[in-house]
Amino acid sequence: MNRLFGSTIRLFVFAAFLVFCCFSAVSKAADPSNVTASSSGWTITADTKAGTLLLSHDSLGVVLKDITLNVRNRNYLRPLKEWTVVKQVDNRLELRTEHPASSWTFELNHDNIIFSATTADLFLSAKAPASSDRVVARLIDPAGVPVNWRGTEEITVSWNGQDTQNPSFLPSRNPEVMTFALGQVSSSNLHSLFDRKMDIALNFSDQTTMSRNIQDHDLLDLVIPVPGSTILRLIPDYYTKNLGLPYYSRFDDSVFPSAPLIWGSWTAYYYEARESDIIANTDWLAQNLKPYGFQYVQLDDGYDRGKDEGHYWIENWNKTLFPHGPGWLANYIKSKGLHPGLWLVPNSYAGFIGTHPEWYLYNKSGNVIQDYKTPALDHTNPAVQDWLDKLFTTLKGWGFEYYKFDGEFSLPKYVPDLDTSRLFDNSIDPLTAYRERLKLIRKVIGPETFVEGCVAGTPLNGIGYFNSCFNGDDMYNSWKGSYAVFSSINANAFLNHMVMYVMPGEGIDVSPLMSVEESRQKMAPRSIQVALTREDPFTGFGTTLPEARTLVSIISLTGVAYPLTSIMPRLPEERVSLLKMTMPTLPIIPVDLFSRGSDITWDKFKFTTPESYIHNYPEIIDLKVNAISGIYDVAAFTNWRGEKISKSLSLPDKLGLESGRSYIIFDFWNQKLMGISNEMIDVDIEPHDTRVLLIHKIQGQPQLIGNSRHISGVHSIIDLKWNAAEKMLRGESETISGELYSLFVYVPDGMYLANVKAVTKDNREVPATSVVAGNLLKISLEGQADPVQWQVQFSNGSRNGR
Repeated sequence: MNRLFGSTIRLFVFAAFLVFCCFSAVSKAADPSNVTASSSGWTITADTKAGTLLLSHDSLGVVLKDITLNVRNRNYLRPLKEWTVVKQVDNRLELRTEHPASSWTFELNHDNIIFSATTADLFLSAKAPASSDRVVARLIDPAGVPVNWRGTEEITVSWNGQDTQNPSFLPSRNPEVMTFALGQVSSSNLHSLFDRKMDIALNFSDQTTMSRNIQDHDLLDLVIPVPGSTILRLIPDYYTKNLGLPYYSRFDDSVFPSAPLIWGSWTAYYYEARESDIIANTDWLAQNLKPYGFQYVQLDDGYDRGKDEGHYWIENWNKTLFPHGPGWLANYIKSKGLHPGLWLVPNSYAGFIGTHPEWYLYNKSGNVIQDYKTPALDHTNPAVQDWLDKLFTTLKGWGFEYYKFDGEFSLPKYVPDLDTSRLFDNSIDPLTAYRERLKLIRKVIGPETFVEGCVAGTPLNGIGYFNSCFNGDDMYNSWKGSYAVFSSINANAFLNHMVMYVMPGEGIDVSPLMSVEESRQKMAPRSIQVALTREDPFTGFGTTLPEARTLVSIISLTGVAYPLTSIMPRLPEERVSLLKMTMPTLPIIPVDLFSRGSDITWDKFKFTTPESYIHNYPEIIDLKVNAISGIYDVAAFTNWRGEKISKSLSLPDKLGLESGRSYIIFDFWNQKLMGISNEMIDVDIEPHDTRVLLIHKIQGQPQLIGNSRHISGVHSIIDLKWNAAEKMLRGESETISGELYSLFVYVPDGMYLANVKAVTKDNREVPATSVVAGNLLKISLEGQADPVQWQVQFSNGSRNGR
């Protein structure tokens, strides 16, 4: 009986415990302090205890966290933590505060959220996740001047197809400025985010301010004015539906973290490149530019043509031009520490036209379709796919590590005269077949091989398989010939490092000016022929020093591929220095996510001159930096005209810098301190020149403001720290062995140099000299094979420079 009674008591207690646990769980799940509204993929949760809200989206995760209601009290925001939820329906949440009395609503709609409030001077503050996958952006602005983003005329001229055209717009505010980012940046003139994984943009009001969180650079601190109502817009499929891309895939930069540096033979030699030419340029590049990050040597057209002028790729190498053959050449380039590359047209091959005519594409008149004067293959045919496997297996075996695919597009899709009834399998969608072909090639060559696609004016259907794309006209070896490069960057920079790298052209040539007669003596005959078809009168080749400075500055500060096409051993040291100071490429991404339009045509300069040519090229390139070297802007100011110009510019207006602050202005190319600016700067720019200024917010302490190694001020700086207690600036630099390396330090009034010390990691002292000129300290040392650790001691005593 007692045992029965005890069992009953234990059962009762256990049951009571279960009821308590269930009640607790339900109470916790139904926590009255958390109120949620969900609609159209949005969810907003109000935490009344914490006095904050959380906003998320099904596709993006958390969009805003720690959302706080605020009222402006003179010059600061006062948080309103005590509020109540007065209404909650599926797509609407209403809050109310008492001191001051105000009502707030959050309305969740399909592609936007409307924030509203009843009282003036109300603000929302929040933290927005903003890692490298969700970046600050300036989005396409339909209120701006319309422009046209188009492909080249190649598809229309060669195949009578339709060139690709997509509408775009210049920004309505500061259309002359083009913005880029290196690191996780922010700016007062940027009000949008772009999610690189999901192809979704978030557009806040222009009054919203975004600043990078000091403790966590993966967050942005937002302040959103609510002047009655404001809106947050979500723009899905941004690159595809809004910008016109056929596909979107976030670029995988795990193998190639920055754009390639490559020398190509085409514009220097055209079809006449010989093995000895490739060797001479390879040797020069390995000795002079490899230490600065140079990577690839690419042989272009002319190595394999048969008697029929068609291409055979692996079977008909010209033994007169290349006596040792392709494998030997590739291995020679690799023996110099560089990577060999090859031009080819995988769409075409002349070798089977007699034995397997059914492997080819035909037009409606029964003639074989040609791609680069070579019969074009039907890649829906399994036998052709097997041959493609063999082709790239052979090339890989020879050692090639870079391919430039020309005439690279789906012919069945874009050649209107093609007879699709003769395809081996005409049931397959042409673009599906094309991308399957790219998938096959990529499987053979692997992810470590770089592929550049030249799409002949068609859409960019190789996204996800190409590492870079050339979507512009050929350049040639003069200032006017370089406009094709500028146009390509202007039109396509929004793609760079987002879906692929942008190849702006076959190369840039920074050779000094050559007269017409000298050009005829030194350049390939084809070079003269090309120039004569593109400008009138022909004035010779080469560039002035300011023009060369503009070329390297724009290439380097936009983060696109860095292509060279000079006959490298001929370059004087003055021009070589320009290349060295702008290499290697850096992992820069565009902030302006829209095309600025395509305007160059093949024969543009038969009808105009650079001085009278109206275009949309940027007059200011603003690279915003957040790196070990600091948080600052690198601003390039270009004069596209033939006369000297003077400009007076507002830094807050044009660059989005903070108002009411002072800024240190360092002139990179002249390597001097321009002075301290309180928002306005005056810049004089010579004809066709580019001034590059590094602009740092003054900190009231010694600051590193530049180095001689790289235009960005970023590359070479491994570590940098200021110790206020010791008055010591410490750093570590990666230098080039045997080359002079200089650091430039701003020294505020009242502080003076005490001493400088530099050592290698094994504590071997490196002699260093210092020169003080006003507020600028220049420290110079000889570059070492290993990183150099340096420290600069300051004092409040007398100046010391030696």
